[in-house]
Amino acid sequence: MEYGDADSYGIYGQLTTGNDGGLICHECGQERAFLGRHVRVHGLTAATYRERHGLGRSTPLASEDLRGRLGEKATARVGSPAWGRFEAARDTDAARQESVRVWREEPPRPQTRHARAAKAVSVSRSRKPRWCGVDGCGRRHVADGLCRTHYERRKRKGDVQADIPVRARKGGPQRS
Repeated sequence: MEYGDADSYGIYGQLTTGNDGGLICHECGQERAFLGRHVRVHGLTAATYRERHGLGRSTPLASEDLRGRLGEKATARVGSPAWGRFEAARDTDAARQESVRVWREEPPRPQTRHARAAKAVSVSRSRKPRWCGVDGCGRRHVADGLCRTHYERRKRKGDVQADIPVRARKGGPQRS
């Protein structure tokens, strides 16, 4: 399906506004002020609804009227007595200390950390080794198609200086 094609009760890639200012559901054609909650009736999440009907991930599923009213309510709360109590009770340092305390009591399970590390190693080992792009250099690629020595030379001098030999490292990897 392409952008602009007819899509059930709407247009693929677009939200349609009804006569009363609500949004038209692509699945059933009902007009709703907030589709995010309504799409659950169809067994969808907001994300799957957006994906199924070609809407962007940041496309709001609330009507313009509802978004305006919610924005006004939020703005009205700023500076109110309740806002002052919220600001007074908010202590970012205490929250940070609490999260550190919880982490120390129940740190991530070692198996999880080990599994992540093992996966990273297996991925890096499954890749085909890449070699330095300078002719005659048998070292492994580090960045920009160059080994560390040639990369550093280019960074410092502006040239890889291929005519100057690279000192062989004891036990260093050699291309075969």
